[in-house]
Amino acid sequence: MKKQIGAAVATAALALSFGVAVAPSASAESSYECNYTSSEPLVGYGNAGAAVQQVQCELYFSLLSSNLTRDGIFGAATQADVKKFQGCARLTSDGIVGPATWAALDYWTDVSGFVC
Repeated sequence: MKKQIGAAVATAALALSFGVAVAPSASAESSYECNYTSSEPLVGYGNAGAAVQQVQCELYFSLLSSNLTRDGIFGAATQADVKKFQGCARLTSDGIVGPATWAALDYWTDVSGFVC
């Protein structure tokens, strides 16, 4: 009887340890996910689509004052937020999201913090 109880306790402890190890990463990811696309093309004023929605989402999680609607249209508000983000990230503030801006957006979105 003692062996059965000991085995049951050990099994429960092992199962619990797996659950605790997995749970934090699942909850942390869900707070700052932007899953519109994994493509990171050059985008700027006048562009539309999933890549623009991705930019808008990442700006939302990277700029303290961003109120962008994730509508997928790169208009004046998106361009203004891109320029602000680029300035804060010490990039050229041209309003065009290229490789350096994508990398900075990805970084600030992943660290769950605000660049400014």
